[in-house]
Amino acid sequence: MTSMELIGLNTKWYRYQNNMTQEQFANKTKFKMAYISTIENGDANLTCKNIDLIARSFNIKPILLFSEETAKEAKKLPKRVDMYIKEK
Repeated sequence: MTSMELIGLNTKWYRYQNNMTQEQFANKTKFKMAYISTIENGDANLTCKNIDLIARSFNIKPILLFSEETAKEAKKLPKRVDMYIKEK
């Protein structure tokens, strides 16, 4: 897996674990929703600054966004996890 794929899958995983929709996550990070989708699909070439911002938004260390273990778990999530998240 590439770094971009790892970060994308882990972002999706932690967003799901925090019961956040893409829209809620976009509001929290000030990213556009389309960019959230690009990140989670592993297509975003993120800066260190944005990696730090994502990690802070989940209250985790940035290194956790590179975890292959969590990424493998994220692959098991449904394609559209937003459908399984309750609105807050």
